[in-house]
Amino acid sequence: MVISRRLVPDAVPGIFLRAAVALLLALAFVAGAHAQTTLDAKSVHDRLEGQRAVVDSVEGGLGRDGLRSQDLDELRSRLDPVRADLTAAAAVLEPMVSDLNHRIQELGPKPAADAPPENASVTAQRDELTAQAAEVEGLAKQVRLLSTRGDQLSDRITSRRRALFTDQLLARSFSILNPELWLSSASALAMEGRGVRYLLSDWQAYAGSRMPPWGQLLLALVVLGIGALAGMLRRLLARPLRRLKRELGEEPLPRLQACNASLLTGLVAVVPPILGVVASIALLDGLDVLPARVLEVMQGVLLAVVVVSAGRGMLLAALAPDEPWRRAVPVSDAVASLLYRHVVTGVWLLGAAAFLSSLHRALVTPVALTVATNALLALGLAIIAISTVRALAADDEPAAEAAAGAPAGDGQPESALAVASAAALQWARFPFWVLNFVVLGALLAGYVSLASFLASRSLVAVVFALFVYVVVALINAFFIEGIAQGHKAKMAARTLGVRPASLELIAVLVAGVLKVVVIVLAIVVVVGTWGTSTADLRDVVSRITFGFTIGTSTVTIGDILYAVLFLVVGILIARAIQRWVSVAILPRTAFDPGLQNSIATIIGYVISLAVIAMAMGQIGLNLQNIALVAGALSVGIGFGLQSIVSNFVSGLILLAERPIRVGDTINVKGEEGYVRRISVRATEIETFDRAAVLIPNSDLITGLVKNYTHANTTGRIILQINVAYDADAEAVRDLLIGCACDHPQVLRSPPPRVFLVKFGDSYLQFELRCVVANVDYALTVKSDLHFAVLDRMKQARIGIPYTPWNIYRGGSLDAPDPTAGEDG
Repeated sequence: MVISRRLVPDAVPGIFLRAAVALLLALAFVAGAHAQTTLDAKSVHDRLEGQRAVVDSVEGGLGRDGLRSQDLDELRSRLDPVRADLTAAAAVLEPMVSDLNHRIQELGPKPAADAPPENASVTAQRDELTAQAAEVEGLAKQVRLLSTRGDQLSDRITSRRRALFTDQLLARSFSILNPELWLSSASALAMEGRGVRYLLSDWQAYAGSRMPPWGQLLLALVVLGIGALAGMLRRLLARPLRRLKRELGEEPLPRLQACNASLLTGLVAVVPPILGVVASIALLDGLDVLPARVLEVMQGVLLAVVVVSAGRGMLLAALAPDEPWRRAVPVSDAVASLLYRHVVTGVWLLGAAAFLSSLHRALVTPVALTVATNALLALGLAIIAISTVRALAADDEPAAEAAAGAPAGDGQPESALAVASAAALQWARFPFWVLNFVVLGALLAGYVSLASFLASRSLVAVVFALFVYVVVALINAFFIEGIAQGHKAKMAARTLGVRPASLELIAVLVAGVLKVVVIVLAIVVVVGTWGTSTADLRDVVSRITFGFTIGTSTVTIGDILYAVLFLVVGILIARAIQRWVSVAILPRTAFDPGLQNSIATIIGYVISLAVIAMAMGQIGLNLQNIALVAGALSVGIGFGLQSIVSNFVSGLILLAERPIRVGDTINVKGEEGYVRRISVRATEIETFDRAAVLIPNSDLITGLVKNYTHANTTGRIILQINVAYDADAEAVRDLLIGCACDHPQVLRSPPPRVFLVKFGDSYLQFELRCVVANVDYALTVKSDLHFAVLDRMKQARIGIPYTPWNIYRGGSLDAPDPTAGEDG
């Protein structure tokens, strides 16, 4: 079976068409790169005139008024091959010019008039190379000039396309409250009905002239057989899912298997209907029984089937309304069923609108009917969105009450899912309310195209967002949970000859790259469907905003909004990358926590500074303007920002030199605790009282800081023990050393030591000095040793002298306050 070339451009689904185009472009690029090696200056010169003629014709065609989107596509299709050839020619000529100039330099300059004459062959060779270099360089200049013209024409075509799309999008037609719209649509509908009857009669006559009645009957039976085969294929693909469902019952699958089952379910829903329609149209077109206008209508049928099948398949894969055992999106059964019903209704409405649009185009119906179709589509999608948001809001309260009333740890997943779904969908309500009000306002104001665009694009975005969640969950389950953390990770690491930590790091990196690719592709498909792009949306904003001039630069409100949006999104992406690096990448390396914190912090600030610079470039602030701003800031620094700059520079020194690292135990200005975070302005310390103390970085660089764990985590503790004069000093020393050696936290190297440090009035004072493995446990070890020493001294009947309180009352001794705490 052969598919006619008339069928392909309009009927192939957008996502598959874009993938095929991307593959063809990649193959063309490889072929072009291979062709570059076969070019030479002569072939470039021979083809240059033909390429100049093509560029001239495209420039002349672009100067005409009333160009349609198809005309712009035709001009671009003629221009793009020429631009590719010019790029390839420039890539060949530039090295040739460089090589000839280098050879001329090797020969040296011409000798001076009073110098001895050089060899005639050298002079002839220099002259020949100079002539060749001049010829090739002139040819390269012509190629660069023509390539610049091609680039400019391409930009003009893009600008014309954007202007055309913007004009169509912002074209004002009829308000939905205008009776003339519906009266004109009613009369146009009757006209279209007659057109459909004429189209069917023409189709019957066209097919009858090419095939006898029995052949037409046989062909109809074959088409029905294709539909039956599509149904059999659907049941065959769904057989493993049915068997798995019978085996599991209501028991949920593991995440990886659940994602696989969800994607298989979506595949079952998408592939058979599309294959059946494509095969039927290809058969009819191959037998030449489809007139041109009928084929155009059939393309609309295929487009509607693609929209409905793909949308329904993605929703079945993501929400699984009747099969919670494979659901990847964490929502409750009620929310999944509610979302599926409403969004599928919108998908059906979108598919019907796509078919009706192709039918209107084939029958050349009046504009009022097309406007009415788009208005009904936008109004229907807005009503569906409003009812969905209201239903979700009504479902939240009983779900939250049920979750709150459920006892903790009762093993009811429904309550947890209800709370998770309420939290996940809460943020989306307000934007949808705003979008619905904008759509309804546009319909009332007569901007039907804008309302239809916003409503349909938001529906497509919702469907793709749910499907992308399933794909991202599959990537996480396969690479992170399956490879990086699965039970076969060690075996795979040994097979590949890498450490398990390295395999885990590779898996996380690959998963991150794949998730970024999937999200970017989804955004391109959602925003770039039906001939539009993000640049079109940006032009819409810039066309409806005004601008103002600062010096020689013109800044529009659209530029400012775009720069702010770019800055916000860029900072969020920078924070996300920083968190991903610090949580997913660096813990799997051999770096210590302090170095990990420094690397993550520096990455975050570098990306943030790059985003800020690019955002400033969006509003026309170039490097010279930034230098002026920096000069103004230097004046401010001289007046009152010294401390801020000092802290900033000190923070950079801390991150680079790392005298203090995250996790260290330090004492600065009487504040002792753990270093929790080092930023470029201040360092956060968590004290032993669980209080957070922010210390300026300049104090850590210029002041006195005691770091207990800079080189290692060991620390020394000292115990002072008083014994009576009649005690055996040797026995006391052995007792203290034995208590220290018996404790697991006390190191044997260096060994514990006991010193007799003082002869008191009524006691001998000993000091036990030992080193603990972790200074964080110094107080605990000290307390344990006190208990052990007290117990053993009681057993050995070694007396501990004390002074009665009535002696202190006479003031003969310098006694501490008995009401003081531990520090007293």
